[in-house]
Amino acid sequence: DHCVTGVQTCALPILTKEVVDKYRIGFDPETNCLTFPVWDENDRLVLLTKRSVSSKHFYIEENKDKPVYLLNFMLKEHKSCLYIAESQINALTLQSWGYPGVALFGTGSEHQYDILRKCGIRNFILCFDGDKAGELGANRFIKNIGNNVFITVKKLPFGKDINDLTKEEFDKLPEI
Repeated sequence: DHCVTGVQTCALPILTKEVVDKYRIGFDPETNCLTFPVWDENDRLVLLTKRSVSSKHFYIEENKDKPVYLLNFMLKEHKSCLYIAESQINALTLQSWGYPGVALFGTGSEHQYDILRKCGIRNFILCFDGDKAGELGANRFIKNIGNNVFITVKKLPFGKDINDLTKEEFDKLPEI
């Protein structure tokens, strides 16, 4: 069984209490969803998203420019490298493993590339899902983020995302 702040589920990874508290992860019993407050890079609360505990379904407001999830925290902590994931839960897993993970709510948008170009961080480790969308997203990120950055790609196994792996499996992934 996996446990996230007392919620038993088979669809979620184990997040440390420190990560849950730090990023104010909550639970909405009415919808049976974890809740994630989302701040922009200037610490303004801009979204509240949800993820079902019984499936991998996210509830995220559409037709709105999204920030880079957790970037505001990474900037305050003066991180020099970011692990870029697709989903919030993947970024939180990276955080639980001790990596400075952030998420793009998918594979990234021009708005998010612009935020990352301006944030001052120049070292990115891409950890997109092991599927066609993840591969296309990594290629699009590399093409659009601009020059003068260092990019490493963690090659996830086909059909897997970060939460399908243990930390040990993640650490052994090939990098390109």
